Amino acid sequence: MLQFPSVSEEEFDFDAYWLVKSIDDTQKLILFTGQGKNSGLELELDYQNNPEEFELFSVGDLVQLPREIFVVSETIPYQPQYECF
Repeated sequence: MLQFPSVSEEEFDFDAYWLVKSIDDTQKLILFTGQGKNSGLELELDYQNNPEEFELFSVGDLVQLPREIFVVSETIPYQPQYECF
């Protein structure tokens, strides 16, 4: 499942570049906009736990983001495990 529920994996381009649209230095947030097939999509990432990587970005940069950022694991409903006596 993708970060974008309205987009299927077949429609999404994992190799496309993303534009750094804005950077919030106080909260260490970066807003990325999709390019090409992913145009119209935006993704905001929090870099508070990774300040070294945060410093590598500048507004206007075109970057490729790792595939893992876009894939969200589906939650499995809770199934209690018990034994009947």
